[in-house]
Amino acid sequence: MPDASTLAQWGLPGLFLVAAVAGSILAAPSEAVLAALVYGGVSPGLAVAVATGGNVLGSITVYLLGRWVAAGGGGPVGRWVRRREAREGPRLARARARLATWGAPVLALAWVPVVGDVFVLAAGLVGVRWGPFIAFVTLGKGLRYLFVALSALAARQAGISP
Repeated sequence: MPDASTLAQWGLPGLFLVAAVAGSILAAPSEAVLAALVYGGVSPGLAVAVATGGNVLGSITVYLLGRWVAAGGGGPVGRWVRRREAREGPRLARARARLATWGAPVLALAWVPVVGDVFVLAAGLVGVRWGPFIAFVTLGKGLRYLFVALSALAARQAGISP
């Protein structure tokens, strides 16, 4: 993947691309690209909307992987989940039941590195409905990008150079 400065030169399409990749199970510098664009004069609201949309799209791919694993597929991830279920059956069943009942709000933390991907995958495994999934993932990721954008805007206005 190109570095953050190259992606920032691509503008909003580059931001969308890097945010979508970052929302999947891969690491990408979406916050850096967002900050560079806002610092460079792109509308913070537009940049936050583009980054959030791309990042939510990436999370949907992880959610769909969870649904695929739950249906019996998933390749290596599916095999790992099935081995884990065989070892920790009752405990994992209780955790799944709790996530299915109360878990959608925890998806607001889907932006947290590593742990967020686990929450999103688990949401797919237990079949969290689309509406709550999209709402909470979008809320968490949008607030994170808003914080980054406002920080970049404040740095620009204060004359702090990158």
